Amino acid sequence: MGEAFGRTTMKLLAGVVGASLITCTVFAQTQNDPPGRVGRLAFVDGTVSFHDDEENGWSKAIVNTPLTTGDAIWTEPNSRSEVSLAGTRIRMDGSTELDMTQIDDRQVRLQLAQGRVDVKTTTQMDATQPYEIVTPRGTITLQQQGDYYVEAGSQEDPTRLGVRAGAAQIQGLNGQTLAVRPGEVGEVYGDGSSMQLKTVRAAPPAPAASWAARDKQVVYDQQPEDLPVGMTGYEDLNGYGDWVNDGSYGQVWVPRSTPAGWAPYRTGHWSYVKPWGWTWIDEQPWGFAPYHYGRWANSNNRWVWVPPQREQRPVYAPALVAFVGGSELATQLGNQGRNGPVGWFPLAPREAYVPPYSTNRDYYQRINRAARIQDRDLEDRWERAQRREAYVAGQNSVLANQRFATIVPSQAFVRSEPVQRAALKVTADQMAKAAVAPVSAPPAPTASIAAVAGAKSAAKPADDRSPPEPKGQADAKAKAGDIAASRTAVADMQTLSKPKVAETDRKASAPGPKIASTDSKATTGDKADTRTAKPATPPLQPRQGAAPPTLKETEKAAPEQAKQEPGKPEPGKQESGKPPAAQPQKEAAPAPPKPALASPEPSPSKRDDTKRDDTKRDEPKQAAPSSEKTAEPQSRPEERKQAAPDQQKPNVAPQPKQDEPKQATPQRSPAATPQPRQEEPRQAAPQPAPKPEAAPRQDGPRQAAPAPAPQPQQAQPQRQQPQPQPQQQGPKDRETRAPAQQQIAQPPKAEPQQQQQPQRNNNKKDKD
Repeated sequence: MGEAFGRTTMKLLAGVVGASLITCTVFAQTQNDPPGRVGRLAFVDGTVSFHDDEENGWSKAIVNTPLTTGDAIWTEPNSRSEVSLAGTRIRMDGSTELDMTQIDDRQVRLQLAQGRVDVKTTTQMDATQPYEIVTPRGTITLQQQGDYYVEAGSQEDPTRLGVRAGAAQIQGLNGQTLAVRPGEVGEVYGDGSSMQLKTVRAAPPAPAASWAARDKQVVYDQQPEDLPVGMTGYEDLNGYGDWVNDGSYGQVWVPRSTPAGWAPYRTGHWSYVKPWGWTWIDEQPWGFAPYHYGRWANSNNRWVWVPPQREQRPVYAPALVAFVGGSELATQLGNQGRNGPVGWFPLAPREAYVPPYSTNRDYYQRINRAARIQDRDLEDRWERAQRREAYVAGQNSVLANQRFATIVPSQAFVRSEPVQRAALKVTADQMAKAAVAPVSAPPAPTASIAAVAGAKSAAKPADDRSPPEPKGQADAKAKAGDIAASRTAVADMQTLSKPKVAETDRKASAPGPKIASTDSKATTGDKADTRTAKPATPPLQPRQGAAPPTLKETEKAAPEQAKQEPGKPEPGKQESGKPPAAQPQKEAAPAPPKPALASPEPSPSKRDDTKRDDTKRDEPKQAAPSSEKTAEPQSRPEERKQAAPDQQKPNVAPQPKQDEPKQATPQRSPAATPQPRQEEPRQAAPQPAPKPEAAPRQDGPRQAAPAPAPQPQQAQPQRQQPQPQPQQQGPKDRETRAPAQQQIAQPPKAEPQQQQQPQRNNNKKDKD
């Protein structure tokens, strides 16, 4: 039994290991293919700049530019921009830098180096593939479909994550994690080990009002029913076109307005975008989804876009076209040399797209699966590409839209010039006779694409240094000129390559922050590693522009603010020069005494004796130190002189002096307990006193409660100790002495004590 059990266990383990190896092998084959998910620069207002991971400077950002790993967007102050990504809307305010650290089929990781973004997801997010936003103080994870805003923070401002809907969390650089729920804002302060995370119960700030016009034009929340989920660029279709029913293709989309002589892939330019290669960038605001998904058909002399099947997962393609060109087209049009013509036309429904950058048949099937192509036709097209078999008139079928091809000089193509301006006039008959390249790549002007069927050159490895076609080999090098040429991964066809440095330098520079060195990206060597490697946290930048808006707590946090608000009546105390007493007043809720303090406040400035007498009589009750100051009763005239300066000193710098004496604290401790009890009797005793005294008496006890907090204030009463002696001589003063001692904890309200000193002096004057 034991041996049988051991053998069974070994077989199971072997099966598990084998399955794991198969899974790893499949993953290894597919991870080198371009991702099926990309972003898109959907909107620009003002000055916006762009660069990829190979550029050393910023260039002007262009709407409908595809965004993938390594790309970055910079939005200048007083500008705006918007990125869409498979149903997710990312809006950038001015002075914002957003880097696409990783965008592929497995994860979306963005880096917000500075500025603010508002993120809204409209599709259900996969819990295993959450969106991540790296900030200078930590990483933010968007865990659910929702509406968020993120502020990168600066050296002066905190990093913030606001949740309007959904759920997210912040993980600080110190490892602390903070969950943020709807109606909350998470804040991260400090840096390094001193970092602090907290949650503020406040409504996240709304996006700028300037986005209202954009919201009326595009609707992310209402995706057309006939489109698959996760397709980038669908948001502009309803605003710029209509869905109609076509007898041949079902529901199709038709643009409302187009320029004269318009045809798909004619109003825009070509740009070399890694890892796909030549990519179409259209000028129309809606020109993203119809050029990277689905097919175009000319039905009843009208162009209609046939979307991909809803049931299939959309896979991004750089341009769903077929190319014509090479030496055959140059001979046909009488245009020889390095600036030979190159052309293209949109693929029709049920026509396969052969990517020139991947030899993976599974990827080829996935990118064509949603185009309503029969498996037999799909397989036949792949085999033709492997044999380098071009479509030639009279030899095999001609593709449906070939007569609508657009032709431009090769130099205009490579330099990314506007196509509509550089297009050559070619008749439909000339186009019908042109040879169509076996793969979707622009043929080099001197290369022959009419290869003989069954050629075995497909097995030749793709190498830019490999010799050109046997035909015209001697002239190819001389005529190639400044146009770089390479070979496709499929069919080994000579194609136009990425422009040389001299060509790329023609781009107009644009403003933007300093670009970090890309050496770290290049040293890894493996693209898969660079995409999965976690990026370094960007450094904190100084604030640019106005400070972020302050957050207002909701009702739950209101009680805490209420405690602080009553402390605001302390301005009277601050005028007397004793701000620390403000904290105790907050507890005493001395809102009513504020008017009472308003009257004595002018008295110290004017130094009126009559007013001081009224307030001082009530204040000696608080002047507990008076009993201790009896040791110096002889200095009555000096006290008068010192009374005024004492009141003025606290306004300037006596506060630090009060902090130094520690004796004030012990006096407060015994008085702290009796204060509330004796406040009432104190009020009873002064009742016989004149009416003006009644108001200050109420002020004294009310302020006495907050006294325990401001311990440093007692240092001043110690200086005033000689003043209580004259009060002992008066009968009224004797009555107030006992309560004053009990109120020793009240001295934090040094303001009344300062007023007491002038009162004592007034009594002395009366006696004299």
